[in-house]
Formats: sequence, structure tokens, C-alpha cells
Amino acid sequence: MISPALRRAFCFHTLPAFLFPSTMLHCRHLFTLLFASLLPTLLCAQTDPQTLARRYSPESWQAQRVHRSVEVLTVGDGPARAYVFMPQNPSAQGAPLVLFQHGWLGMNPKNFGGLIDLLVRRGAVVIYPVYQDGDQTPPQRVTTIAAQADAAALALVQMRHPELVDTRKVLYLGFSMGASISLNLALRPESYGLPAPRALLLISPGDAHHVAKGALAESIIGRVETLPADLPTVLVSGLADTGIGVPTARAIAARLCHLPEQKRALLFFPSDSDEGVRIQAGHGSPGAPDSRYDFPDSRARVPSSIPGRNDFEASASLNLLDYYGYWRLATRLLDWVDGAPYPDEIFNRSRADNRFLGLWPSGKPYAEALSENPCPN
Repeated sequence: MISPALRRAFCFHTLPAFLFPSTMLHCRHLFTLLFASLLPTLLCAQTDPQTLARRYSPESWQAQRVHRSVEVLTVGDGPARAYVFMPQNPSAQGAPLVLFQHGWLGMNPKNFGGLIDLLVRRGAVVIYPVYQDGDQTPPQRVTTIAAQADAAALALVQMRHPELVDTRKVLYLGFSMGASISLNLALRPESYGLPAPRALLLISPGDAHHVAKGALAESIIGRVETLPADLPTVLVSGLADTGIGVPTARAIAARLCHLPEQKRALLFFPSDSDEGVRIQAGHGSPGAPDSRYDFPDSRARVPSSIPGRNDFEASASLNLLDYYGYWRLATRLLDWVDGAPYPDEIFNRSRADNRFLGLWPSGKPYAEALSENPCPN
């Protein structure tokens, strides 16, 4: 399906306002006519490996980045800082919002630059709070600091671009410690002055005892049993992340049995190798660095815009697990948040397209993802 964000981008980039008295209304009609002939093929697409391989290939992701560049805003300094990444398009409006909480000591957005760039150039606004002053910040404070930075950043966006963000279209995305932060924010968004999430993606979740000792190791995760039962929640980890992601994801999932099966998913991506090349599904596997997002000093000035590039920055961290795993989950949830059909395949343990993790260059399928259900039937 064509995502709502891509449809909006087509309207803004393709149709000059002087052509019609009401450009957006006519744009929707024209867009419908142009793509109507494609819908039967899209809707009836088979889930054979070759079709799935093309659907989430690097070339497919590159084609989805319709915005040429990314605008950058900052609010606050040090742990109070948040970065705002948005499409550099003054006409954009009604964009979905991603509140992206990084892992412990992941203050620099570089490590997730590949995913951030993809989400923004597809049409989303991403807020990335720093929330730490190195390891001097106690884990018990990070949720509050992140929430304050998120709220300040959103207020800045709404002041400068009042129509840009639709706060009914919000995805909470968290990695490692950021997954616990995202979960906490989703339990009480209104108390933090934040819009409620429409979906929740928790990647390789971690907790305080993974980074601290003694009293500081006490869990920061709130009463997840009170998470709204209608909130689609996806937990995912690399299967080799046995010290952090796997046990924490399983523990959280076991406390979410009040969510119906079609609203919760617990997925694990395995390691695999072929022809001397190995992809390790460890704790760092969700990262895909992009040097254009290298902001190591949260008190320093940063560029106001990031020019787009046609390809992705090559690194050992960018591989099939990103294209067919983490990026697929993030964009499928984000598109639903933005008005696309519900991503049923993510929550269906028997669906081939939820287990498929791409093809090696030799044509051999990557080892399939695993789906678990910790809740009794």
C-alpha cells in the first residue's frame, strides 16, 4: 500500500498550487486515479521470497525517501536537549510524529541516523531527546528528563510550524533503556504533557540493572499491566542479545497479556551467516550509523539542515536485519499511525511476511524470525 506520508509528499512536490483553486482536494482525486490501477496488484501480492525481497530491498527504501533533505531544530542543552528532525518542506502538514528514545549513553543520534533519515524523508517528524549527561544521570531520572525534552521540542515545532504535526498520529519508539522510557511515557502521557501514542515499538529493551548497581539498579519500568489494551505494542530483540534484550522483552511481554493477541507481538531476529559473511543479532544490531547525524556534543550548535543522499551509508551494522526487520516494523507501524491499514501481519505468528528477513546475495533466505506468545490461551 502507498503510505499516507508518501501520498502527501506526492501532492506537495508534484502539484503547484496555481493549477487548481483547491490544490489538495484535486491532488487527492488525481492521486487516486493514478494509483487505482496498481491497487489490485498491491493487494494481491504474494508472500513468496522474491516478492518480499523486493518489497523491503535497499532500493525500495531509497525510493520511499521522497523529501530531499532534513531540517534540524534543537531545544535545550546537555541532558535537557532534544533534536527535532523534520522534512524540509514548508508546505508539509499533518505529519505523523515519532518520539524516539535512545539507549543508555546513546545521546548522539548518529547510531540511528539511517533509520531517522528514512523516517523523516518518508514524511515523519522525529524528536530525539538526549536525556543524559553521560553516565552521571541516574536511571531513575531518565524518563522525566526525556519527557520534558520531548514536550519542549514538540512545543517548539508547534510554535514554528503550527500545521506540521498531527498529534493524533504518534509512534513511541524506544531502544534499550529508551524502550523502558517509551513504555513509561505510554502509561501516563498526559502527566508528562505528551500526546498519547497510537502504537508502541520497543526494540531490545533494557532496564536499570543493565547499567547500574546498588540502589540505582532498581527497575525503572512502571506498571505495564495498566497499558491501554487497545495500544498495539511490539517487542523485538536480536536473538543473540541474551544479556539484555531477550530476557527483558520476554519479561515485559509476559506482563502484557491483557492486550488482545492482535495488539501485541514478541519477535526475535536470529543471527545467520552465508558464504563467510555473518550477521550477529546482538544488542547493537538495530543501529545503522549515518555520519551526517553525528552530534557528539549536546551543548554545541548543529547544522540547521542535512542534505539527502541517494544511497545509505555503508557499515557492518546496516544489513538485512534493518531492511527486513527493524525498519519494516517501524515503518509499518508508522504508516498505520498515519492512516494506512492495520499491519495485521506483525501480530500474526503464522504469517510468512513477518518471519521473512531477506535473501543473502547468494539467493539463500536469511534464517526466519521467531514469534513467541508468553500468554496462556
